[in-house]
Amino acid sequence: MNLAIIFPGQGSQKVGMGLDLSEISTAKEIFTKVNAITTKNISEVFLHGPQEELNQTKNTQISIIAISVTLTLLLQEELKSKNISFIPKACCGHSLGELTALWFANLLELEELIRLVSIRGNLMQNAPSGSMAAIINLKAEQVENLIKNDSSLKDKVVIANYNSPNQLVISGHKEAFTNSNLIEKIKSLGGKAIILPVGGAFHSPLMEEPAELFSEEIDKVFALKSTNINIPIYQNFDGEPSTNIENIKIKIKKQMISPVYWTQTINNLVKNHITGIVEIGPGKVLTGLVQKINPNILCYNIYDLNSLRSFVTQYESQLSTIKHSQAT
Repeated sequence: MNLAIIFPGQGSQKVGMGLDLSEISTAKEIFTKVNAITTKNISEVFLHGPQEELNQTKNTQISIIAISVTLTLLLQEELKSKNISFIPKACCGHSLGELTALWFANLLELEELIRLVSIRGNLMQNAPSGSMAAIINLKAEQVENLIKNDSSLKDKVVIANYNSPNQLVISGHKEAFTNSNLIEKIKSLGGKAIILPVGGAFHSPLMEEPAELFSEEIDKVFALKSTNINIPIYQNFDGEPSTNIENIKIKIKKQMISPVYWTQTINNLVKNHITGIVEIGPGKVLTGLVQKINPNILCYNIYDLNSLRSFVTQYESQLSTIKHSQAT
């Protein structure tokens, strides 16, 4: 089996995530570390809410990586206890999740990941105001042509996420969403527009100032790195794999103002012989997108303790079947 690990981004959060993990020593250690480095009780927010506080970008991003990291470490412990070898062939993440992937690939230390995500969340929370909308059931070419040919959208809105062949996200100036009859225009083309509950125009040129500030933090961290990574990371900037530190740094610095090429990422994984993905973190958003991009990919979710144990059981059984077939 050629598996890739994928990590979710903003939008996968919900109050109560991590509750079933909170009495496990590894989880306690991670939650305590996140609270200490961020100097606020983040674990209280994602464990008990309120939802409105969790949904603030400055809290959402650090909360999601806390759960993703904890589940990853618990998975590794469970596999080790059963003496099961688990070596993914690739990793990636959606927006925020790309930073978690850098940690998984041993390019970032856990403390570095927590600090970077805390800074990123605060920068994006305080970014210039803007809007985003999910576009359903239209092809990228249709949306690109609409933006290009509509004077109320041109140079004011961009495609921010290529999430699947039939799901895009656009991002840009707030007035372009409120003064352009956007929802009606999308509907006239046979699609549906859903305004997203965010205050910033993420993955658009409006993020240039926070992206520059975040780039400075990336430079500080990467100045200490000198060894390329062993597992390819497929980055949002172009969906292409890389193990070279300098290339990875260049792309991660551009991520905040560039589209998330998620469809291209999954297609490239398949092209490079990945047959299954394991989504580690809260929710099942990415798994749903992957299935829409390519329904032939085997998809696994690890979002709580039960799903973790279920995956280990399935993976162990599949390994046994492979060994038996090879022996015969």
